[in-house]
Amino acid sequence: MRQLLCALLLPVVASAQLQETITVARVVLDVRVTKYDGTPVRDLTRDDFTVAIDGKPAEIEAVEWIEDGESGRLFRQQQPEHANRPAGRMLVVFIQTDFAREESRLRGQMNFLQYTESLLSELTPDDRVAVFSFDSHLKFRLDFSNDHQAIADAMRQALRIDHPAPPPAVPNPSLAAHLDRTAMKRAASSEKALAIVGDALRHIEGPKSMLLMGWGLGVLSAGIVRMKPEYHEARRALDRSRTSIFALDTSHADYHSLEAGLQIAAKETGGFYAKTHLFPRMAVDRLHRVLEGHYELAVRLPERAKTRAISVKVKRRGLEVMSPTMY
Repeated sequence: MRQLLCALLLPVVASAQLQETITVARVVLDVRVTKYDGTPVRDLTRDDFTVAIDGKPAEIEAVEWIEDGESGRLFRQQQPEHANRPAGRMLVVFIQTDFAREESRLRGQMNFLQYTESLLSELTPDDRVAVFSFDSHLKFRLDFSNDHQAIADAMRQALRIDHPAPPPAVPNPSLAAHLDRTAMKRAASSEKALAIVGDALRHIEGPKSMLLMGWGLGVLSAGIVRMKPEYHEARRALDRSRTSIFALDTSHADYHSLEAGLQIAAKETGGFYAKTHLFPRMAVDRLHRVLEGHYELAVRLPERAKTRAISVKVKRRGLEVMSPTMY
């Protein structure tokens, strides 16, 4: 009997020893597809997209359109089965205030802040906005809020070179507990400040959008704008937190060298770049349209990717695709 039991158990033990655990890695990409004026394209399917990792085709497992803004709010109210979707958009305003008070930078910032009311006009009661500013170091002016007056006040106060008190506490989602105040004071560049904000945003679920209102990133060297080492740290933090940069260049100038840095940051994180000194309302209107919704792409990662480079395209012509270029 004992020999019979051993004979029966041997195949089971052998099977257990040979069994392998296969883990399939996936990444969720937040992708916006628009017409030339920023109007979102809502009817794309999985067959319309192509994704490449390291230049090689990657498998798209699922594509879902997420309606944001007021349309998304009404949709959730009418469809109880979608009640668990995020209640609203999470927006971060990051304002660069020039510590040296350079005239074109300060003038441009003051002019664009006149459009604050227009910028906030399309927000829904479910949307939340946090406000940061950077001059000599990073300053936290408002935790996530839907109070339009408080948001507008915080944005206007960013003109000051001051030492703001910690913003009022808010219920979750909140950034206060995830910010290192010592690191904020030591942040000597906008890039380092962005890395700190990006790390804090990792604790907030879902995609986020950052409105970077300012005068530039990087450093001009030998006629070429080069991104600082801190930028790559910021880029990784923003990618991990699913945050896209929408760079609103507020410099009062037709051209300036550091706008190239803003363009790079916007493109690489899945947002767009726009100048505001000539047609500020056009920039605001485009932003409103782009933030009406986005696609979530579930992509299977290859087993041995050499880099984290990723490219998303659509097969229809004449459309703009905004997607992170790293995962």
